Amino acid sequence: MKRLFSSESSSRSRSERPRSSILIGSRVVVGLLIVVLSPLFGRVATFHSPQVIVSSLLAQEVAGSTEARQIADVLPPHQLESGLVTHKELQLAQQWGEAVTASSPKGSHADMWLNRWLNVARPFSFRYGGKDSVSLLEQWQLQKGEHKTDSHSEQQELIWTDAATGLQFRWQVKRFTDYPALEWVLWFENRGTKDTPILEDIQDLNLRLNHSRKGEPYIVHGAHGGRYMRDDWWPFSREIPATIGDIPDFVDGREARLGGDYPSSRRDLPFFNLETPENRGAIVGVGWTGGWLGQVKANGNELTTLVGLKEAHFVLHPGERVRTGRMLLLFWEGKRLHAQNMLRQLLHKHYIPELRGKLQEPLVSVNTCFTYHGKGEFLAQATEKEILPLVQPFNQIGAEAFIIDAGWYEGAPWNEWLGNWRYSEKKYPRGFRPLSELLPAAKVEFGLWFAPELLSKHAPLLGEHPEWIRQGSGENTYSKDGGNLRMELPAARNWFLKQVDALIENEGMTCYRQDGYNTYADLHNDEAENRKGIAEIQYIMGLYTMLDTLKKRHANLVMEAAVGAPRIDLETLSRFHWHQPCETWLDANRDQCTLYGTNLWLPGGMIVLYTGLVDDYGAWSSFGGQLSLAWHPLDADFPMDLARRQVERYKSIRPFLSGDFYPLTPVSLAETWMGYQFHRVDLDKGFALVFKRYDSPHVLYSVNDTFTLKLRGINPQSRYRLHFERSNKDETLTGQVFATGIEIVAGKAPSAELVVYEPAR
Repeated sequence: MKRLFSSESSSRSRSERPRSSILIGSRVVVGLLIVVLSPLFGRVATFHSPQVIVSSLLAQEVAGSTEARQIADVLPPHQLESGLVTHKELQLAQQWGEAVTASSPKGSHADMWLNRWLNVARPFSFRYGGKDSVSLLEQWQLQKGEHKTDSHSEQQELIWTDAATGLQFRWQVKRFTDYPALEWVLWFENRGTKDTPILEDIQDLNLRLNHSRKGEPYIVHGAHGGRYMRDDWWPFSREIPATIGDIPDFVDGREARLGGDYPSSRRDLPFFNLETPENRGAIVGVGWTGGWLGQVKANGNELTTLVGLKEAHFVLHPGERVRTGRMLLLFWEGKRLHAQNMLRQLLHKHYIPELRGKLQEPLVSVNTCFTYHGKGEFLAQATEKEILPLVQPFNQIGAEAFIIDAGWYEGAPWNEWLGNWRYSEKKYPRGFRPLSELLPAAKVEFGLWFAPELLSKHAPLLGEHPEWIRQGSGENTYSKDGGNLRMELPAARNWFLKQVDALIENEGMTCYRQDGYNTYADLHNDEAENRKGIAEIQYIMGLYTMLDTLKKRHANLVMEAAVGAPRIDLETLSRFHWHQPCETWLDANRDQCTLYGTNLWLPGGMIVLYTGLVDDYGAWSSFGGQLSLAWHPLDADFPMDLARRQVERYKSIRPFLSGDFYPLTPVSLAETWMGYQFHRVDLDKGFALVFKRYDSPHVLYSVNDTFTLKLRGINPQSRYRLHFERSNKDETLTGQVFATGIEIVAGKAPSAELVVYEPAR
């Protein structure tokens, strides 16, 4: 029997992880580990004896360092909202995975937990030739594909074949062994000699939950997307009332819709949490960079959740093979914020690309479109003459990536020459080497901006290869007189990749910034009745292939998504290091709210925000994300020393961004105070940011000049050293003090305090 410990270990390591024996509080934890065979994917299951009172930890030697992964039996009171995983959660996810992947899932598992609140039917559905997949799959031949394992997951493929039409359907399932989560993708392939019947109503997720508290509602928690509104990225919660008999609690309160706009995060962030009245639930993550639609419906005490492509009604031609959205399902029990923090940890460890050989920590960047007081519009004006003098000052400040935005190619205005990815010899007569060669010694990346999917009216490719271009619908102003590069065509993708390869190999580019996207109408206008949705599917698959090929060719390339606002989803998170959330810049109060909302779902440092202010309030408003400097160091009065200190402060706290996230106030643009905290359980360290936005004359209510700071996730029995950055004071306090709170006195608004804490020695 092969003995696996992947459920409590990872192949990745961090230098800051503890390297010695581990104590929980002051108590050594001892327990018995029993390993037995489990039918799920042929792996082993772990069960711990009652002697394990608080947590069991397994240390695995990886590449010369030791990483400790905590799996708790019972979460201590101060960690009820942490991202620590419990054995029960892991076992429940494993049992559900066993049930839904069984050859005959109906009634295949008698576990009472599953029967009580979580349906064990196949968690997807579709219609083929007018028949539902439930009945079809019972008739089709089933075989199990290759079983794979790695340090943190097990993968299994179930394959059904319809002998009559030649359709092969594949369900690729991954179960994480260190988080209570499963991920899957559906694939459809026509292996026959003629068109298939119609495939439609493809639901990548078809999940049913239940509860035993009659009349109590479910709650769907989510976040708004990038709609260019004041509350973009803010969290929301929607009750879905249950029904009593045939009478609903509220007439129109039985259904919630999520998504529905193109691309993926235009209307809603494609992550949401289904909370039952019994302190448990499931987080859903969607990986589709196109149009998806979620429907959450209550019927009595049962909640049905459907997630699929917004439009799918097509035949497959012989030889065609397509996939739909990637689904992530994470199960949880206890506090809802515990679930959110588990998701953040899972994404950070297993989805976000590694950066510089370790788990992602965001770099400090500079984007030249904000220099010379351009406020995001210093683009085609940028030349070697203007840009070169900026390099040394930003190196001295501590920048780690130097990015030239749109307009570095020939032509002005910049937006009429998209698709011309050769540098302008007028603007950069010596190419980019005079710039890029100044950066490696300071360990600074050199980046360029691209919009690979768009071609505007002066793009040479319009005349050279019109067959590679899809005519735009006119909704996108940048491509209405040009078109969109057909990413589904290998020749078109390779043409673009060759332009990028040349800049990497010849000009020293090490950072790729991608912007621009097409519209729903570009892909769906003039579709044949029996091919609705196929163009979008093939296009999005081609986009993924292009990005994966780029990364495969240049493994150390830093990836930044400038078009992040409408395209943040499970697939783009796994390909870019951070994302720009919107086109509204240099607003400290909005930045605070953006980071509040996104950090409830995504690891810290995934959102790039441009800070134009060097003072504490302005600079710290971006500290919860990836810091990009919109500063002007060539100004005679620029505070260079303060700028260096701000960057040093950010670098000192950014390792905590990947830890647990705790809101300290509600999210609002109207309230005086805003605050949140990041805490690393493994280090027992973290920081909190508190902002005072307004004084009494500026609002209609009285403003208290003190804020009661109650840090969360802190061990009440431990002592901590706190450093207050604004006042430059230190205090040593017990965790118990944080239960009642400590008073922070702020000066004249706007003002801020940054509190950094660590165990007292």
